[in-house]
Amino acid sequence: MAKDYQQIAREVIAGVGGKDNIVDVMHCVTRLRFFLKDREKADTSAVEGVKGVLSVVEQGGQYQVVIGSDVADAYDAVRQQLGRSEGAQNLSLTAESKNPIVIFLKMLTGSVTPVIGMLGAAGVLKGIASLLSTAGLVAADSGTFLVLNALGDSLFYFFPIILGFSAGKLLGGNPFIPAIIGGALVYPSVVSAAGTTLTFAGIPLVLMNYTCSVFPIIIAALVSSKVEKLINRVLPASMRTVLTPLITVTVVGVLTFLIVGPIVNTLANLISTAVLTVYGVAPVPTGMFMGAFFQLLVVFGLHWGIIPVLVNNVAQFGSEPLVLMIAVSMFAQSGIALGVALKARRGSEDRETAIAAFISSLFGVTEPTLYAFTLKYRRTMLLACATGAVTGAVMAIMGATFYGTAGGVFGFICSISPQGIDISFYAYIVAFVMAVLGTAALIFALGYKGDETKQGEEA
Repeated sequence: MAKDYQQIAREVIAGVGGKDNIVDVMHCVTRLRFFLKDREKADTSAVEGVKGVLSVVEQGGQYQVVIGSDVADAYDAVRQQLGRSEGAQNLSLTAESKNPIVIFLKMLTGSVTPVIGMLGAAGVLKGIASLLSTAGLVAADSGTFLVLNALGDSLFYFFPIILGFSAGKLLGGNPFIPAIIGGALVYPSVVSAAGTTLTFAGIPLVLMNYTCSVFPIIIAALVSSKVEKLINRVLPASMRTVLTPLITVTVVGVLTFLIVGPIVNTLANLISTAVLTVYGVAPVPTGMFMGAFFQLLVVFGLHWGIIPVLVNNVAQFGSEPLVLMIAVSMFAQSGIALGVALKARRGSEDRETAIAAFISSLFGVTEPTLYAFTLKYRRTMLLACATGAVTGAVMAIMGATFYGTAGGVFGFICSISPQGIDISFYAYIVAFVMAVLGTAALIFALGYKGDETKQGEEA
């Protein structure tokens, strides 16, 4: 039966303390993220009892209501009942922690989340182009390959423009201003001059290649939102239409090229290098850790300290081995859902939920499995961590990497190298068999509930 999102919205709003207690609300891939005036007014048990809500997580000053892959429908219903437009999801910091690390991670979350699906789609499209070329079905110098590759590559190449607009919406400013600055960062003459040292009004200007970059434009969007608000407080309303974007673009754009861009891009590259160095020094332990525990980091929202770095690595270097380890962790969740679907009684709620969760996980959305089974039954968590750790170690030993960001079944395409099928593609097949089928087999053999439940109740 179809979900009644209006009813879900009414009950969730009431559960978090009513309309007057909500500063703002946004959503990510699977969660409604509320910013509340008074946390004490929220009734977590009531919210978790709403039909259609999987769980509630409190993290980083946000009251997060886990809905699942259909969260956008619930979000639209909530916005309608709050009487707010369905436009920008503004980042409200007035009611939350002023910890700069928390704020920065939240800003990354809100900026990158809207384009994650498109990142996956772009990676799949590039993989299809590569597969067609490798199979000899399409020539690498043909118009067909050119168009497909351009469609898949455009998001990565013009990432600063896309992220600039996304971050601008999030921060409550004019999103076109950071988008214009992002466009300047990837302007053809700027890209061609990368690596050269020029001057701007006598000040040394070190130009870098900002195509595919993540962090510089997000910092620029933050600065832009502050400058824009300051200018609007000074200028009369009649002069803001033209002068506010003119001054903001000029000031923030110049600061981005002279200071923000070089510093942030250098720091991002250092972090990326550090992550890869740790993996290079100890690939097997790193693979085991990521394969076993990454999905648990998702529960607490801690994965957003890692995801932007890995996305940056894929964009900058074309591949990233740790993305494969994340895929392993997701496969283990798929295995849990498949195992429960096979083990639970026919017609039971667990079985119906598991089938839906398994399908969702195959497309990269694992929260339904996490909250319905992994966190509910300790045995499923232990089995998934075990198979994830072993599979992650095997991936490290095989020396596999990943060429995109799409997970689940789409990952088979993202495991194909632009130069053709190599060890990474075969490793992904191994990962699927070990993590998905291995976890499912263990759950089918051992059961998914704890020792207090009789096996007969599961079969």
